[in-house]
Amino acid sequence: MKYNREIKHYIKDNELDLETIIKEFTPYISKVIDNMVHDYLNDEDKEEIASDVFFILWNNKEKLDVNRLMSSYLAGITKNVVKEKIRKKKVDLDISEYENTLFDNNDNLDILFDDIEEINKIEKILSKMKKIDKQIFISFYYYSKSIKDIAKEQRISEFNVKQRLYRIRNKIRKEVNKNG
Repeated sequence: MKYNREIKHYIKDNELDLETIIKEFTPYISKVIDNMVHDYLNDEDKEEIASDVFFILWNNKEKLDVNRLMSSYLAGITKNVVKEKIRKKKVDLDISEYENTLFDNNDNLDILFDDIEEINKIEKILSKMKKIDKQIFISFYYYSKSIKDIAKEQRISEFNVKQRLYRIRNKIRKEVNKNG
């Protein structure tokens, strides 16, 4: 599966091959966006989010850990950009609060890469788990799939999916707290 490739796979002549990344990951990013927003945003907003994701990746290429999965970085960036877009859209609806919600772009990028570091820690913990647990976690948190859809895909009950997610979260929490 092409989404399981490490970042170093996308480096050619000591430069990030953004053209290949865009070609391969646009469907992936689109799916993450659709799963998060459904019909809340229009197609133009969704395209803007995808463009922003690749722009942020390019602007921060020096900070990338080449041994991590490209999909992890892109999923983290996408989720943050979507959240920011939704927040802005809600703010536009309530202009009185608009001034209080603006952030400096550098702050957003710092927050974004702090989130990516957390994703990398979680990814490392997930790599040690059972395949089904990893698939359930990724489906729920990376692809924003519903518990019902995950249960159908995995051919298990919704209760089982909820129970596994609960146990996975606890396991991750313990590992993160144990390792600081």
